[in-house]
Formats: sequence, C-alpha cells, structure tokens
Amino acid sequence: MADLNIIERANKILTFRKYIREECRKKGLEYPSDEKIAEYIADCGGEECVYDLNDFMGDYENKIGIFKDPFNDFKAELDKINFGNKPTEAEMREFFEKNGNDIHGFIRENAIKSYHGLEKDTLLATLKLDDMTLVTLWNAFIEESAKYGEDSYIYDLKHNDDVVFINDNFPKNKIAEITRIIRNENLHGNEVRFFQWFNLNDNQIHIIEDIKGIIVAYWDEIFERIMIYPNLYELGEFNYFTNVFWEACMKHLGYKYDQTNGKLNTIQK
Repeated sequence: MADLNIIERANKILTFRKYIREECRKKGLEYPSDEKIAEYIADCGGEECVYDLNDFMGDYENKIGIFKDPFNDFKAELDKINFGNKPTEAEMREFFEKNGNDIHGFIRENAIKSYHGLEKDTLLATLKLDDMTLVTLWNAFIEESAKYGEDSYIYDLKHNDDVVFINDNFPKNKIAEITRIIRNENLHGNEVRFFQWFNLNDNQIHIIEDIKGIIVAYWDEIFERIMIYPNLYELGEFNYFTNVFWEACMKHLGYKYDQTNGKLNTIQK
C-alpha cells in the first residue's frame, strides 16, 4: 500500500506539472522550475496539499507566497526614504542583483554620488578603512569641530579606554540598559560593538550598525575641517591625514609619493 501511495503521489505531481505547463503556454508565461513547483507543494502541505491549479497560478502570476520577488521588499524599504534625488527602480534592481538586500549599502552608495572631485576621491579612500579607524576619525571630528554635542561621540566596546570610561561615568541604569541591548542582539546573532548615548538629547542608546553611512552623510563637513586643520587629523600612530587623505589629494592632482626613494612621481595616465 505504501508503494501504491508513492506511485499515486508521483502521478499527481506529474499531472499537476502538466496542467501548469499547459496553463503557462496559454498565457504566454515562462514555465516555473520543477524545484519551485516542488517547493510550492511542500509549502502548501506536502502530501496533504490539494493540487489546485487556480491557486497555484494565482500565486505564480501575482508573485506571492514562494514566488514573491525579494526585490519588492528591498524597494519598499527604500521607498520610505526621502532621497534628495530619488533613485530609479532600475538603479535599485541593479544594486540588489549585485549586493542583495543591503539597505545601508544602497543609501551609502546613493549618497556618495552627491560628492565630486577632491571631496569624492578623499571620501572613497577613507571608506576603505576599517570600522574602528572610521570611528576614531568620527570622534576626532566631533572633538575638534565642536559642531555637535559631546553625545555624538561613538563608544567602542572593544576599546579598553571606552569600557573603563563607561564603567566609571555612566549611570548604573544606562550600563544595565546597554547590557540588555547587547544580550538581546546576541540572541539574534548580532554583535554590538559601537554605540552613542544621546544624553544631551533624548537620553537614548543608539547602536551604530553602519559607521560608513555616517561618514558619508557628514563628509562635506568632515572634509572641510580636515582641510582647515590637517594636523589635528593624523590620529596618533595611524597618521590618517598623511597616509590616506593627503595621499588621495596627491593622486587627485596626478602625483604619488614614493616613500622608499623619497620622491614625488607623476602618475602615468
């Protein structure tokens, strides 16, 4: 009897596929893969599934259920954002096909397009740095420029000085709140490393997920401060201004510094 049930089910599936193929041919639709049909059958109940052609075609034609296009969710999230120059659907899809559902990445890439010339060249060079160095740059900008409150400082939970400062200066209830946030994020497989405490504003803890996005959003202001006070942006032993910013400036002008020979060479174009 078990073998008969297997044969009967196989015949049902073959017949179901046949009807789908015929219906797609009538409507001029591309035939869905056998894998997708199998997924549909499993999704609607497996062996208990009713092989309803109308239900299947309704899902398939309207792109719902297992046929839902994940791009639609990506686009829906971007449609909520008030872009200065709204990106086209073609631009969204091109990015999605290359990078997947990276909302932060798309916003960042779209914002980069607003910069030109030397501003853009120095920005692109800066974005090659790791998150820890970018946080150091951001904090240097906050301290040097004094354009924003001290609560714009980004704390690094892997930096010992920051951890000591938090333990010595944060209220106990805020330390407990941070601990709860870290625990909750860890339960969801996410690591918390960087955060801001807006104690001069709404007193909220804000987890930093995309430091590159912050750098891009404020680059016009950061760029201006670096150009005015370059010596304040060497950032310790890393020498950000010399090794990244100024090197990008020289490259923009058509030069490259040869540290080995102590010479300035013209870049061949």
